[in-house]
Amino acid sequence: MNNSKSLYYIFIIIAAAVMYSCANIGNPSGGPIDKTPPIFMRSNPTPNAVNVKDRKIEIFFDEIVSLKDPSTKIIVSPAQTEMPRMSALGRKVTVELVDSLLPNTTYAIDFSNSIQDNNEGNAIDNFAFAFSTGSVIDSMRVSGYVLDSRTLEPMQSVVVGLQSNLADSAFHKEKLQRVALTNDRGQFTIRNVSPGRYHIFALKDLDRDYKFGNPTEDIAFLDSIIVPSIGSREAADTVYNDLNEIDTIMRATRPAYFPNDILLSMFNEDRKSQYLANNLRVDSTRISLTFAAASDTLPSLSIVGRNDVPDQWYTLERSQTNDTLTYWIRPPHLVSADTLMVATTYLRTDTASNLSWGTDTLKFTFQRQKAKKKKKNEETDSLEQIRFMDLRPLANGTQEVYAPLLLQTGTPIERYSREAFHLQRKLQNDTTFYPAEIKSIALRDSTLSRRDLMLKVDWEPGAAYTLAVDSLAMTDIYGLQTKPLKVDFNVRKMEEYGNIVFNIPAVRDSAIVELLDGTDKVVLHTPVKNHRAELLNLQPGKYYARLFIDRNGNGKYDTGNYDMHLQPEETVYYPGAINLKKNWDVEQTWDIYATPIDKQKPEAIKKNKPERKKWEKVNTEKTETDEDEENGFSDFSNPNDPNLRNSNNFGNYRR
Repeated sequence: MNNSKSLYYIFIIIAAAVMYSCANIGNPSGGPIDKTPPIFMRSNPTPNAVNVKDRKIEIFFDEIVSLKDPSTKIIVSPAQTEMPRMSALGRKVTVELVDSLLPNTTYAIDFSNSIQDNNEGNAIDNFAFAFSTGSVIDSMRVSGYVLDSRTLEPMQSVVVGLQSNLADSAFHKEKLQRVALTNDRGQFTIRNVSPGRYHIFALKDLDRDYKFGNPTEDIAFLDSIIVPSIGSREAADTVYNDLNEIDTIMRATRPAYFPNDILLSMFNEDRKSQYLANNLRVDSTRISLTFAAASDTLPSLSIVGRNDVPDQWYTLERSQTNDTLTYWIRPPHLVSADTLMVATTYLRTDTASNLSWGTDTLKFTFQRQKAKKKKKNEETDSLEQIRFMDLRPLANGTQEVYAPLLLQTGTPIERYSREAFHLQRKLQNDTTFYPAEIKSIALRDSTLSRRDLMLKVDWEPGAAYTLAVDSLAMTDIYGLQTKPLKVDFNVRKMEEYGNIVFNIPAVRDSAIVELLDGTDKVVLHTPVKNHRAELLNLQPGKYYARLFIDRNGNGKYDTGNYDMHLQPEETVYYPGAINLKKNWDVEQTWDIYATPIDKQKPEAIKKNKPERKKWEKVNTEKTETDEDEENGFSDFSNPNDPNLRNSNNFGNYRR
């Protein structure tokens, strides 16, 4: 009996222990997080094998693996016509080339960070595999980075390639020969390059043909020819004992490949296809045309099917780039027409990718609302309701001291009377309004719009103003006139502003400084004059800055052109944020070449950022120093690279 009770208690204890261990199998606090990527074990063929005839490659790892985005992250050199077949099963990755193998050619398969373990998603960074169909394997490398020329954003997953045919036309007509993809920091390494002279290009390859055949693709090119070379560098390996103390420092000589700091500035030639994207009868008074690209010329419009159309039948309102056009219909009988047929002649891209004139006859219709039916015994107003021209101020009650007062109308202005505008001013700590001078009244830009009226005044900071506009002060193109208008507003005090001044030793003039907000959007721009850029009367806040060299002095940023051997205008960023407070003057010396170009853009406004590991925590508490620091080029060669285990430190582009 006692033995039975003892056995019973032993069984209960064992069962409880088993249940407890089962309940704690998934305990997230029960061990360290796996941060180790898979480790290369073996392959068929072996790394750097020669005289290979089989198009199938099998690579084995120490744990179960998967392939992430293989079609966009894996690239093969030489460039393949057909996409290789790629798969991961268990601990094996298989790549089968569909194209026939070329004789006496070194092949390199760049996996980027597509190979990862099956549980935590730990990826092997910059993993590559090489073999040769001949008796020699090429081993040189070319490295660098690709940045957007305008924003210095690292360009991710773009093709970078070498071309041994040095003719300018080769980029258009022939495939790039040795290729790589940029990683999420915009860095690239073209592996297993043979000795020779090359042109290097970057390409956002929309049609996957490895050449610049589509004029809308983003590209980059280097003006000079590159010659790959190999040197050596010293490296130190530290060996630790069981107590985690330094035991031995071993020095070794490792190969170093050059060039390893190529900067490719990626741009678009702005050769967008031109076509009519949209046409619309906005209401009875307006028709609009929207084009796919900017244009230097305006279309020609004529109404067809009618003989009662005057020469000046519309007033044009346009965007600065002529891609959005609004035509205000002037004659009342055309406004009242439900349907207008308009022959539109404009420049459009033809099948040969050239601009040529073409004509479309467009149908513009307007469906009017049906008149409401009168209810029984409802009285009818015998007086016609008087319509007025709409007029409103664009300011919200606060006027900036450096800006004109803007008024906007709902319809284009035909004429206005300067004598109908009256301005009064009340100084601080005063109760009486005094007449104030309006220096000028004019349309803000009559070539763009006739609906914006601009009043220039020498404002008194901190003063209160009243603008009175008489009735009939303006008349629109339909003969409607304005009602009386009174606007009360205050001019901002000078102590509410701040100023930022940059001293730029490397640039005397022919450059533009752009002040940016936290979204990388331009707030204000000013030219550099005698090494100095002044950005005045700014609202308090956090700002960033960039500068571009205005090579042709036209006051705007210009892109590049490959056929003309024209690089985009050079852009640099101020490598930090500027916190501006009320009544502050911030003066900074800006050496535009002190910070390497890839480290200039502050992390806080960078959009293309490296993908975080699953186990990486996002630090939400950033100091100003933290947010403006960027990870520079570290050794990003793969420690598990089966071809060659070496590091590849990027040199600084500018010092």
